[in-house]
Amino acid sequence: SEKLFCTFNLFSLAISFDEATSGVACDLNSRGFHVLCKATEEVVGHVKPYSITGTLPLIRELQEEGFDVQTSGYGLMATYHAKNEYCLFTDMSQGYRVFVSIISQLED
Repeated sequence: SEKLFCTFNLFSLAISFDEATSGVACDLNSRGFHVLCKATEEVVGHVKPYSITGTLPLIRELQEEGFDVQTSGYGLMATYHAKNEYCLFTDMSQGYRVFVSIISQLED
């Protein structure tokens, strides 16, 4: 772990950095991505893939093992990680219907 120290007249600040971690980049050409997009289009009515920053070490490990990993969310982006984060049952229901469509497509 690396440490950075800054000293000012009134206070001292120490910042430490743990080991470096790599982010996740989903494969936009994979079968999983195309199935997810089709399922979302069927249930939600539109698809708008986007990227959000962050690290998910377990997801990276699954990718390294050869799994086709995709991430998705069908909630309220405005409340994501907010103090009063919440979701709507209608959004959860949409997410489950997308999941059912994915399973159905992958069974074919």
